[in-house]
Amino acid sequence: MINALKGSSPVVLISRMIIAAIVVFATYNPTGNSVFHWVVNNDNPTDAWVILGAIVAILANIALLIAAWKALGKLGTIIVVIFFAALIYLSLQEGWVSADNRVSLEWLALILYSVFLGIGLSGAIIWRRATGQVVTDEADDLNH
Repeated sequence: MINALKGSSPVVLISRMIIAAIVVFATYNPTGNSVFHWVVNNDNPTDAWVILGAIVAILANIALLIAAWKALGKLGTIIVVIFFAALIYLSLQEGWVSADNRVSLEWLALILYSVFLGIGLSGAIIWRRATGQVVTDEADDLNH
């Protein structure tokens, strides 16, 4: 059991959540300081730097989504989405966010999206901590 927990300190989990949040909020955030706003508001949106920045942001999001999907699977993703839907409902009911305030809804959606990606990045670690089982991928491209 001790070997199953090696290298999975809370610092690792938190750092993966932070990485996911950086990718999400660098790609888009309601403040107007993001890659999305840089591309949309740029005088020359066909500039090579603008295109490269947009591609890197999109690829980073896709990579994190793939990692989250692989870690959580279909059922895990459905469970997380249902849990997040309950959190959104609670936030609206308690007045923490307002349905009339688009910016507060955007912040909530971005936070939940980054948590989802962070859970995906940490999925194998969380599973190993919860069950003691190590997750391995089967590589289809390897010939046995």
